[in-house]
Amino acid sequence: MTLQIDPLAAFVFVVAVAVATGVFKYTARSHATGPSRGDLVGAIASGACVGTLLLAFLTLTPVPASPALPEPPTISSSADPAVR
Repeated sequence: MTLQIDPLAAFVFVVAVAVATGVFKYTARSHATGPSRGDLVGAIASGACVGTLLLAFLTLTPVPASPALPEPPTISSSADPAVR
């Protein structure tokens, strides 16, 4: 069985994982007391937020306004007395 993944979804997933990995490694290095474990919850949350925002901005498009309907022609009764 072959699982087909949309290229946009794969791109969003890879970017989200890269951001989460970066956040995890940054939080592991940012403690002043020496090496420690990174913030796993913060890394997962930041990856999920980045993935959600990317997916929303790349797939949601504004709905175009409906084209204006042409106005019906108006017939002037004073121009041609035969048309009434």
